[in-house]
Amino acid sequence: MKLCSIKSRLKLALGVALVGAIIVVGTLVPRPNGSFSGIALAQNPDPQPTGSIQEITASTPNLTLAVGDTVVLSINVIGRQDIEDQRLADDVKFDWSVSGGRLSDGTDGTSASYTAPSDPGIYSVTVSPSSGCIGTGLACTATFRITVRRPGEATGPDAPPRNPEGEIPSILSDSEGEQYQVFTPEEGGIFTGENFSISAVMGIVPNSEIIGLRMAEDGSASNAGMSHHRYTLSGNQYRVFVIDAEGAPISSYNLNGTVTVCIPVPGALRTNISSLEMVNKNSNGTLTVMSSSVRISPSLIICGSTSTLPATIAVGIRGTPPPLLEPDPEPAEILPATGGAVPVSQGIIAWALLVGVALIATGTFASTYRHRRQEGIR
Repeated sequence: MKLCSIKSRLKLALGVALVGAIIVVGTLVPRPNGSFSGIALAQNPDPQPTGSIQEITASTPNLTLAVGDTVVLSINVIGRQDIEDQRLADDVKFDWSVSGGRLSDGTDGTSASYTAPSDPGIYSVTVSPSSGCIGTGLACTATFRITVRRPGEATGPDAPPRNPEGEIPSILSDSEGEQYQVFTPEEGGIFTGENFSISAVMGIVPNSEIIGLRMAEDGSASNAGMSHHRYTLSGNQYRVFVIDAEGAPISSYNLNGTVTVCIPVPGALRTNISSLEMVNKNSNGTLTVMSSSVRISPSLIICGSTSTLPATIAVGIRGTPPPLLEPDPEPAEILPATGGAVPVSQGIIAWALLVGVALIATGTFASTYRHRRQEGIR
């Protein structure tokens, strides 16, 4: 009987150890959904959604047509990471609208047939996806700016400058109340700020059009950490804004020639005047070097030329930008002594449980063995 009792106790100890091991293994083995007790694993996040439209742009944002002309308009579909992918529009319908002229019937894809109206003037065609666009602001709307002229009317840079008919305002304003200097084909124009300016001579603005230009400081120009750049920027960057005669912003405008843009030379670069370059910061994150020169008028400025607006302008010198400085680590938070600390992870809990089960089993076995010896001595 005593031997049977000892065996029963040994079986009980081994059974407790086995159950504990099963609990530990069940805790450590990840669930099918990749979590421990309902807590998602940080190293296996849910996959990000794919196939979303980040932006759409007009393939030819500025067009000049004769009255009654027909042309096919198309848009570029851009996905995540600024990669153009027309396949993202396969299951998306697009809403097209016009301020004048006519679109072909049943237009809801990435291209449409447009017929100019019979009256000369400036018209717009806009398009946006009905769904599936994750961009913000104007990123989900493409705009075509269409200038309609009479048949045989001279156009292009060689045509004599000619202002549009009617009274020309001296100032234009956008929807937010910002004021713009008017630029015309016959007079050109100039906008002047504090140590920065943009100017155009006669014939730069296309005939029969007027535009409004404004320039403003637009934050730091630093490109630290952008190792793909070949110029290191310094100081502030400046933004040139452009609107049409109705005050609507123009996303891309091509001039007959170049306008002159001037900005101050940053103090950090005054010792490298011979190496300075003015650059245009493109929307895709690249830099375009502009033809530029340094002047004293009366302060030290650098001037460059561009034929496309709007533009973001900055100054730099040749060389890869420095890496970004990592912020100093924050000191570890010292928690008040309010009792036992929370376990760092479930792995620690599992191992603590395993050790506890092993200690219980060992204690049970030792007690049983000691009891058996005592009974044997008796």
